[in-house]
Amino acid sequence: MGVSALGLAGAALLGCGSTTKAEPGAATNAGPASVAGATKGGGLPMTAPKIAGTPKRGGTWTSQVTSTYKQHDAHTALATNIYHHIGDKGIEPHPVTNKLLPHIISSWEVADKEGTTLVMKVNPNVQVHDVAPWNGRRFDAEDVAWNLERLGGLYADRLKIPLTSFQRASMVANITKAVAVDKDTVRVTLSRPNNAFFAGLTENRVPFMPKEVDDIGFKDPMKLAGTGPFQMAEWVNDQKSVYKRNPNYAKFRPNEPYFDQHVQIVIPDTAGAEAAFMSGQTQIQAAPTPDKIAQFKKAKPDANLYTWVDQNWQHIRPSVEYGPFKDFRVRKGLHMIGDYKAMGDGYYTDGWAYQASLSPMFPEAWGPDKVKTLPGYNPDTKEKDRAEGIKMIAAAGYPNGKGMDFEIIFQNPSDVNKENATRFQAQISAALPDIKFKLHPYPDSASFSVPQADGKFQILAYTITAAPDAVIEFTSQYHSKGSRNYGHFNEPALDALMDKAIVELNNDARTKIMDEAQQKFMDEWMPMYVLYAQPVKNMIQGNVGGYDTTAGIAYGYSANTKVCRWYYVDK
Repeated sequence: MGVSALGLAGAALLGCGSTTKAEPGAATNAGPASVAGATKGGGLPMTAPKIAGTPKRGGTWTSQVTSTYKQHDAHTALATNIYHHIGDKGIEPHPVTNKLLPHIISSWEVADKEGTTLVMKVNPNVQVHDVAPWNGRRFDAEDVAWNLERLGGLYADRLKIPLTSFQRASMVANITKAVAVDKDTVRVTLSRPNNAFFAGLTENRVPFMPKEVDDIGFKDPMKLAGTGPFQMAEWVNDQKSVYKRNPNYAKFRPNEPYFDQHVQIVIPDTAGAEAAFMSGQTQIQAAPTPDKIAQFKKAKPDANLYTWVDQNWQHIRPSVEYGPFKDFRVRKGLHMIGDYKAMGDGYYTDGWAYQASLSPMFPEAWGPDKVKTLPGYNPDTKEKDRAEGIKMIAAAGYPNGKGMDFEIIFQNPSDVNKENATRFQAQISAALPDIKFKLHPYPDSASFSVPQADGKFQILAYTITAAPDAVIEFTSQYHSKGSRNYGHFNEPALDALMDKAIVELNNDARTKIMDEAQQKFMDEWMPMYVLYAQPVKNMIQGNVGGYDTTAGIAYGYSANTKVCRWYYVDK
């Protein structure tokens, strides 16, 4: 793996933030650029200032959330959860190059010529938090093996948890067994080779948990523990959560964490979150538009702006189990009608990047320049493409959209999901006057995750954080057995290509397979509408150092997982 068409530009931002409002179907195009070189559809430069000064130990890092977490099982939670504060991943990606770096797992290898036996070593300095019933015991090979099997859904029946709830199973695809050879060594058996298995362990949503948590249960977050830099200190539902320094973490990661505690405060509205940053109550705030950047800089002149193109991407996903969406002509027709530039400009103004089926973070992916030329995406041929889309939908038996009646679901707290859904509805309804297209917001991620995971929706708007490998990503999203194929798309030719790609060890051959898949995605399949890769535009208070060390294409959920590497500075 490596950095692709966007160069050193890509990482994750939380899927919600503030915005300059616009009419639902329109784009905003006024004012200065976010940073020099920011484009409308081609991304923006990576900006990661290094803050001079002596690191200070202690203090509190405070960030804002719209609600406290509702899902605490790291293996089944839809997105961020407490284990992004109190846990660790097995392997980490370098934030800029995406290179695999040792973490809980200190080394790894393919141990046989068939490629179905993997061996991993566990760092001996990792401890579970010093709370009952763990009492600071070592986190060893048995814990790692348990996590790998559970992530793969191998315990679903025993735990009476639907297999579909294990949405990261594709990260450990083909696993049949993981065993602890000794305290330091894990041996994994695969049903067939998986050339992306180790990369899968860098995925944002696969933090490890101690093996006893199923017995403890996930209802009370104060009873949970992990291996991470912080441990549970306080939980006030829908008000705040507090994580205090794990004093044993420095045995694993010297000097970390710097802060005494990480506090998340619940501020459900965007205006309140912005005010908290400008008053100095919080240390980090998304600034999606140039206007917001200017506003924050005026209030906090010493605040620093960090930018890059994101690992997150926005999309509209139809369920192929809803009658009209079974027909490729309908799916492709809506793609041709939708105005991708209006959606990207409308929320971010600039910095976003065109994306088709694969994130531009992948070397195998089509870059923004190519995607911009494709029918449906091309802003210069939008009127022609829209007319063609209307014809395709009429040919499928829905003239002017008559007979199509569906709703789009989204998380109401997520401004970007809400605005994408609203703009898409306005664009489609304007082109197809007889369609019945309704908005259906859900109050939070937990309630939204139920119909999404079960595939019980007609169409949805959501944010995806790209998996760490192109084949894993394409498989998890579009393969009939993909763990994130929420729309239940089923195409044997696609499955065959991904089954071939996952065992292919030659990079050139692998890239050729992925190129074919991307072409068929556009010409024959169209299982979803990928809107754009989103930009990171994060404002950080001026007395914070270390943030630059975690900025980059694989930033992921670092706003929660890498707080341990940031600190206040004496200037």
